[in-house]
Amino acid sequence: MVGLRLHSGEASNSRGVEPVSGSTKTNAFQSAAPPPTNIATHCPQNHSSYHYEAIEVFVTNRDLLIQNAVVHIVDAQDSIHSSILIRSGRIAAVGNDAEVQGAAAPGTDVYNAGGKTIVPGFIDAHNHMSVAAFEPLAVDCSTPPLASMDEVLSAVEAHCQDLPAGQWVRGIGFHASQIKELRNPTRYELDEVAPNNPFFLMESNCHAGYANSLALTAVGIDACTPDPWGGHIERDSTGTPSGTLLETGANLLHSASWEAYAESDWDRAVGLLEAKARGYLAVGITGVGDACVTTRAAELYRRADAAGKLPLTLQQLHGGDHFFSQQDLRRTDIVERIHSNESHMLRGGTMKIFVDRAYPDGPGLHQIHDGCTKHVGSNFYNPREVSDLALQATDLGINLAIHGMGNCAVDAVSDAYESVRKRTGDDAILRLEHAFIAEPAQAPRLAKLGIDLVANPGLAYKDGLFFGSWRGENQEHLRVLPLRSMIDAGVRVSFASDHPCGTFSPLEIMWSAVTRRHYTGALIDPEEAVTPAEALRAYTINPAHASGRGAEEGSLEVGKRANLLVLDRNLLNISPDELRSVIVERTYVDGLLAHQKQSAQAVTA
Repeated sequence: MVGLRLHSGEASNSRGVEPVSGSTKTNAFQSAAPPPTNIATHCPQNHSSYHYEAIEVFVTNRDLLIQNAVVHIVDAQDSIHSSILIRSGRIAAVGNDAEVQGAAAPGTDVYNAGGKTIVPGFIDAHNHMSVAAFEPLAVDCSTPPLASMDEVLSAVEAHCQDLPAGQWVRGIGFHASQIKELRNPTRYELDEVAPNNPFFLMESNCHAGYANSLALTAVGIDACTPDPWGGHIERDSTGTPSGTLLETGANLLHSASWEAYAESDWDRAVGLLEAKARGYLAVGITGVGDACVTTRAAELYRRADAAGKLPLTLQQLHGGDHFFSQQDLRRTDIVERIHSNESHMLRGGTMKIFVDRAYPDGPGLHQIHDGCTKHVGSNFYNPREVSDLALQATDLGINLAIHGMGNCAVDAVSDAYESVRKRTGDDAILRLEHAFIAEPAQAPRLAKLGIDLVANPGLAYKDGLFFGSWRGENQEHLRVLPLRSMIDAGVRVSFASDHPCGTFSPLEIMWSAVTRRHYTGALIDPEEAVTPAEALRAYTINPAHASGRGAEEGSLEVGKRANLLVLDRNLLNISPDELRSVIVERTYVDGLLAHQKQSAQAVTA
């Protein structure tokens, strides 16, 4: 299936690469595996050519036979086999070693997995890769480990002190609930530590940001600037902006700082995006859904794909011109962008809508007080507007991913999707993102409507207590991420990272869903825990469906793309606490080795 050659055309033992023998009796992949630091890259201009730094990997008519493994197919029967055959980048056969070897052609390459576990590649269906790619250029203000305002400001000062004047700087990872002062920085504090640079500190959940005076001036925010739709510009007693910007109030700062990083050097931006994708491959992610692709982020993805630097499948969930833009389907350029499918690796077809807000007072919730329902929190749209927008989109053949954190939004999204189902039937893929604070009683309706829930259990580890603070006291009908209730009701549940809001490691996130443990040791509604088998489906076959790729990815059934992982142990036969320590030894994309852990050694067949 895969051959290796040096660019000079000669094999070299000094580089750890030998010619493929072509015999089924030897393990060609033990000698032919590329150096672990080199990651395969898709080249859309020539679909038969993939590149490493110094080694070209090219598709041949050779097959790859993997034997002596525990192969989790993740099909409807949760089948397990010992062998799998890959041909032309797809699954050609599965079964026991003898029967699959019988289907292999002469000269097939053989990889003896030594009893290790093989699962489908993980699909992170809700990620913000176009934002996370620029983390290496930003100030790390993560709380924790930073625990005070002084520590946060010191980190900003150290980063900015040697930068050229006028260069934009972004900070990441901060949340006021995690420092001892329990407050946000002011523009004047940020002026002191970043006196020569426009500086924007993006809150870890992306729903707020904090800017210094140079940044506010650069985007034209002053005492005369009105609050935008869906947002707020905090002001002092004189009406002067304090530097705190909530929801759409931060849009201009989001865009200006992102564009300064990307458009000042597109080649560097593409390189950073590729490096982030390689990091995802290293933890087993073979497909990503970017959950808010702005107009300029779509340009970055087009450039990366055209340059052959998008080594995993990327589904774009399209937004507007800014991160929290109000969607306007009257714009033909937006509709055309949503529908675009650039290549085998870069996909479109889905629109992102934000329904509720985190600020100023949490997401919209229906609470019960003295037997009466009371609405608290904030939404971007009312239920009628959500339904109208959903119907407009699906009439245009657009799939939907709607952000809804609270039970009020879950109801609004369910109402909207019920209208869609009545009009269009079951064809459209309808997604609900998050459901951080929801009711188990809402689950049967989601299941009946065929709604895909894309949840972020990894954020329970980091922010579970914060989410619980939204719920309020004596609100037993509300739970943080009621995943057990959703699955028991028949809802198709997918897991996703929401990175950079939290870790992007699927195994860490699966561990969080199974244990429900906060980083303080507290348990977050532990009755809503899932099993490891359910967690595996939630990172493979379920997000493939939610991404519109269920016929192509998500399981190791015959005919599907050979996106698969080799794990050092069987994640279904270990204690829950071991899940987060499972190691991804190999990652394959379309049957090609895209990542290999340095210490991983193949076993001779």
